[in-house]
Amino acid sequence: MNLLAKLQDDMKTAMKAGDKDRLSVIRMLISDVKIIDLQPTKPTEEQAVAAYGKKLRKGMEEYEKLGKADQVAKLKAELAIVESYLPKKASAEETERLVDEFLAKNTFTEKQIGPAMGAFMKAHGLQVEAAIVNPMLRKKLAGK
Repeated sequence: MNLLAKLQDDMKTAMKAGDKDRLSVIRMLISDVKIIDLQPTKPTEEQAVAAYGKKLRKGMEEYEKLGKADQVAKLKAELAIVESYLPKKASAEETERLVDEFLAKNTFTEKQIGPAMGAFMKAHGLQVEAAIVNPMLRKKLAGK
């Protein structure tokens, strides 16, 4: 079952259960997934959902700076719903193994961290957290 069909089934379930918070998040996700064809880059359904999650994280950061705990809690709840539709991220150990395999196949120097990071994220983007990969990749390239 593709992601859009799963979202639509979950929307029906949320409607029947009267779960308005979950329903509103699912409707936003469905909207973002449906407009993929209109975007010039043509992201995947998972990338569209991940982009919505990223927007929520940024909103949380802003509300935390402003000291609005109630809004932060609301966005955390929404983010939990969004993350349930994303593939699970690799652990630090699994990420390190992926970085080692990537560096074994490719030759990058310490000064080529940008292209190395770009190539790695293109290959493993949804599987890993970029905030974990970047320092790990820098350390391993510096050690070569």
